[in-house]
Amino acid sequence: MKIFLLILAVALILLVPTLLYSQFTLKNVEKRIAKEHPVGEITVDELNGRLSTADSSNYCIFDVREVNEYHVSHLPGAIQVDPSISVDTFMENFAADVKGKHLVFYCSVGKRSAILTERLDEAAKQAGAVSSVNLRGSIFRWYNSGYPVYRDSSEVSEVHPYDSKWGRLLEKRSLSDSTSAKQP
Repeated sequence: MKIFLLILAVALILLVPTLLYSQFTLKNVEKRIAKEHPVGEITVDELNGRLSTADSSNYCIFDVREVNEYHVSHLPGAIQVDPSISVDTFMENFAADVKGKHLVFYCSVGKRSAILTERLDEAAKQAGAVSSVNLRGSIFRWYNSGYPVYRDSSEVSEVHPYDSKWGRLLEKRSLSDSTSAKQP
C-alpha cells in the first residue's frame, strides 16, 4: 500500500504541472480577462477588416504597454500610452483625438488594456468617442493571426514577450509569414 501511495504521489507531482501548463493558452487567458473585465471587445479579424476600409480613419488605436515594449513592435498607427495613465491625463492629452472615433486599446494579451478601457470608457464617451473597446488577445493574438507589426514604419517579425512566461504564448514567425492579404 505504501508503494502504491508513493507511486501515486510521484505521478501527481509529475502530472499536475503538465495539466497546469496545458491550460496556459492565449484562448484561456482571453476568456479569463473577458470574465474579469467585462468591457467591449473587438477581435483581431474585425479590427483588421475595419482598418482595411475607407473608414479606418474613424479608429484611434492605443498601445497600453510600456515604452520599451512598444519600441520592439506595435500595430500600425498605434499611439503608446502608459498603462497607469490617469483618466484626467489621458483626456488632457487625447480629448481632441477621440471625438467621433472608435477607440481600440491593446497590450500584450489584453489585461492592461482591459483595465484602462474600464477606467476611460465613461470619460471617453463624454469627450465624444463613439466607442472604446479592448482588442481581444491584443498584440499577441494579432501577431499569432499573421497580421503585421511595425517598428517605426518598418514591418518586423517580433513582439516584445513581456516576460518568459507570457512569451510562450507567442508563435514564432518570420516576415515572409505575414501575407499582404492580411495587411491593413
